[in-house]
Amino acid sequence: MPVPDFAEVIRRSGLVSPGDRGVVMVSGGADSVALLTGLAGILEPANLLVLHVNFGLREDAGTDEALVRRLCGDLGIECHVHRAGPPEGNTQAWAREIRHREAEQLRDRGGFDWVAIGHNRTDQVETFLYRLASSPGVRPLLTMGPRSGQVIRPLLELSREQIRSMLEGAFPWVEDPTNENPAYARNRIRLEVIPELEKLNPAAQSNISRTWEELCEDDATLAEIANGRLLEEWEGPGAGVSSRLFLGQQPPVVRRMLRILAESTLDRPVSVTPDLTRQFLQLRQNPEASSLDLGGGASLRIETGMVRVLEDEPAAPGPKRLVEGELAFGEWMIQADLVGDGQARSEFGSSLNGFFDVPRTDWGLAVRPRAEGDRINPLGMEGSKSLQDLFTDARIPASRRSAWPVVVLDKTVLWVPGLARSRELLVGEGTNPVLRLQARPPFRI
Repeated sequence: MPVPDFAEVIRRSGLVSPGDRGVVMVSGGADSVALLTGLAGILEPANLLVLHVNFGLREDAGTDEALVRRLCGDLGIECHVHRAGPPEGNTQAWAREIRHREAEQLRDRGGFDWVAIGHNRTDQVETFLYRLASSPGVRPLLTMGPRSGQVIRPLLELSREQIRSMLEGAFPWVEDPTNENPAYARNRIRLEVIPELEKLNPAAQSNISRTWEELCEDDATLAEIANGRLLEEWEGPGAGVSSRLFLGQQPPVVRRMLRILAESTLDRPVSVTPDLTRQFLQLRQNPEASSLDLGGGASLRIETGMVRVLEDEPAAPGPKRLVEGELAFGEWMIQADLVGDGQARSEFGSSLNGFFDVPRTDWGLAVRPRAEGDRINPLGMEGSKSLQDLFTDARIPASRRSAWPVVVLDKTVLWVPGLARSRELLVGEGTNPVLRLQARPPFRI
């Protein structure tokens, strides 16, 4: 009987090239056996390493392991067996985590190019339908693609039935009886929902898979447009952008722009729904500050013409006495040292440097958050100005003001880094030494 040509299917996937080195996850089921035999028809045995995880959850688990070892021996491929130990929590999630963790460790230690999994088109369709029912939005539907990072799935062209038909009489495999257990939602989809859909149309699986491909292409195109628009002025994770960037953009593009901003700042997946996008577009030109909840303690803040993603506002730092050396004030850093008046004059001009004529032994200065009623006598102006007006005129978002450092001498405001220096304690000709304060904010001013 001719050997089934899984190698040709894998070549058509474009995921494997001659000379590749890869880890192959083999359970002993039909899909993983098909994957291994196909890869063995393309790559040298020395370029493949099989991982079999024995979970010990069934009495005949040893039979699966023996079959995999025998198959690897026939093909001349090294087999690594990992015994999982007792299960923890959700059994399926626990098993999935162990498989992927062990495979990635083997790939990383051995310098392999990829980890191959025998997922087929039926698995992809099953996942698509499960996510369609259980999770709103398009993005959850786009999982289980041909490549996810270092993981490849070269058999997505074939259905579960096609793989078994091709293997019949050529290679042995084992059937996991838990795959027939209707207690698992995915099994019910595979055993009940998909057959009913195929009664409506025998090409149901193929049609769903083609729809998945189209959704992936559409999503990639919208993401490219959103990235391109953001890159016109966005400075990267954590930075805000002008609300003008969203002008004239269609809601699907806006939704992805907001998602990119949120996920790059929070370093986690964020659901940006059509409803939140509509709210954002309504609030975008509101002159008053507005905030939209992103979940997990994060919010989308729209104020002073800027759009920012913020986590829960930290409590305002407490007051601290300024001493020589480096001082942390919230996320700001303030460096205090003594320099000569000549060096001080050469560094004048930066709003993040402050120079003061203070007693050498006891400066008496402190740094604290702004307080109600704070005013400053700005250098270069007559009279005084409230810190409230100072922040407003500089278009500093309200969310950043409570943690902004204010340098004071008793109750007199001397310096608001990046914004204003007072007329007190000015450095005169021959003043020596001079107290130099250098502020480093956690964002660009």
